[in-house]
Amino acid sequence: MDEITIGIDVSKATKKFKSGTEYYTQEIVQAILAASNGQDLFKLYTKSPLRHSLGVIPRNAEEKIMSLPPRLWTQLRLSWEVTVRPPDVLFIPAHTIPMSSRAPIVTTIHDLGFKHYPSLYPHHELIYHNFSMSQAVKRASHIIAISEATKKDILKFYPRARSSNITVIHHGFNRNRYRPLKTSDRLVFQPKYGKYILFVGRLEEKKNVCGMVKAFNLLRKETSVQHKLVLAGRPRYGFDKVKELIESLPSAIKRDIVLPGYIDDAKLPVLLREADIFLFPTFFEGFGMPVLEAFASGVPVVGSNTTSIPEVAGDAAVLIDPRKPLEIASGCSRLINKPDLRRRLVSLGLQRARQFTWEKAGLETLQVLIDTAYHAKK
Repeated sequence: MDEITIGIDVSKATKKFKSGTEYYTQEIVQAILAASNGQDLFKLYTKSPLRHSLGVIPRNAEEKIMSLPPRLWTQLRLSWEVTVRPPDVLFIPAHTIPMSSRAPIVTTIHDLGFKHYPSLYPHHELIYHNFSMSQAVKRASHIIAISEATKKDILKFYPRARSSNITVIHHGFNRNRYRPLKTSDRLVFQPKYGKYILFVGRLEEKKNVCGMVKAFNLLRKETSVQHKLVLAGRPRYGFDKVKELIESLPSAIKRDIVLPGYIDDAKLPVLLREADIFLFPTFFEGFGMPVLEAFASGVPVVGSNTTSIPEVAGDAAVLIDPRKPLEIASGCSRLINKPDLRRRLVSLGLQRARQFTWEKAGLETLQVLIDTAYHAKK
């Protein structure tokens, strides 16, 4: 096939406060550019310069900065661009696609948590997710699902979707950032916190933060456990319930629950590899990238036995029912009190993490884009 032009919406990669979809956009775009043999051309659509997000832009990629309008950017400005000057294929790393495009669209769908737990989302977010997801499934030429669990949900909630039009491509993790603790490392967080159990993510209802707090309260009834609970992330929907719950706890427990806020990229790998346990009993995950990052950091994981987490974790984590705080507490207790189990899971986690790479994800995603452009030209 002749040289093709691949358009990519990279706007999420430029956000200051990144969560799952923002990190995915940053990593997958870098991986796609690295996987290209230089014969393909890329148009990178963005609201602001990419130098702080993607680093050096290769010569076969053009940065297209379109700052206005600040609202409805995808539906107005990006739609105009890809309708008037369409690439051969357009990649949208999150499921909000432009309302108009003369290019075939490939989009990534991360999860359908809003279908399973609508009460955990603000009303305006439910409207947005339902509309944008239905448009994505209806109009995209091809869909990338980040897990088999997500693909299963797409087919369940959108019966008109075709399995042959959905490709599962797993995430990777940043191997340059996440590694086990070395004896030569200068400890940063342990002197301040002592031993700690760590959660990283948005502090909101759907992440089951209240369940973690309840589990920690139960765990600390064991006299041998002196760990702190570090809940790192930005407060979001339902955080008022978390605060109320923490305030109701005995002072000895309450003072050992640490809320450091959003942890920037430079500090996050250090915070993770110095943790004693990574806690991830969330209600719903499309993939669960933090589980891989914990594995790669040599930290044992207590995670949910639902949605995509068993698919990602395999047999390398303690999997529990996220609806049962006692099970969460018991999982943490096993890792604290059974050194052999801890060592075994750390070893299995390191092995498991090696199976997921951004290089593989980039190659597979690039192939989907090329195939979609090829079929559109036939």
